[in-house]
Amino acid sequence: MTAMDRSLRRFFAYALVGGAGTTAHYGLFLGLLSLTAPVLLASCAGYVLGAVVNYWLNRSVTFASQHPHREAAPRFLAVAAFGLVLNLSIVTLLVGWARWQPLSAQIAATAFCLFATYALNARWSFATAIGQPKT
Repeated sequence: MTAMDRSLRRFFAYALVGGAGTTAHYGLFLGLLSLTAPVLLASCAGYVLGAVVNYWLNRSVTFASQHPHREAAPRFLAVAAFGLVLNLSIVTLLVGWARWQPLSAQIAATAFCLFATYALNARWSFATAIGQPKT
């Protein structure tokens, strides 16, 4: 298997893991809303759960990282925070400036953030050496 094949497999694993994290996020979000929790509390709780699911699955499945949690977890959380800010910025620009529909803007932002956070996590959060993703 070539390095490109391994990279593509890892990217698709990253996307699938992201789907699992998103499912956990929305499941908790909707569950808390059904219990009449405030929307922002439900959203934040769901986001945190999704981030935890994504961290564990990406660490063990996508990147098979051997980095100690004290190194990888803060980096992953920094990338997740960056992804959140990037996502909100893209949606704000597309809806507010370009007049896109919110769902279309969110889909575009999600796709862009998928590639951006994958690159950062592969090259920094879970890299086997500085600047080197595991292949």
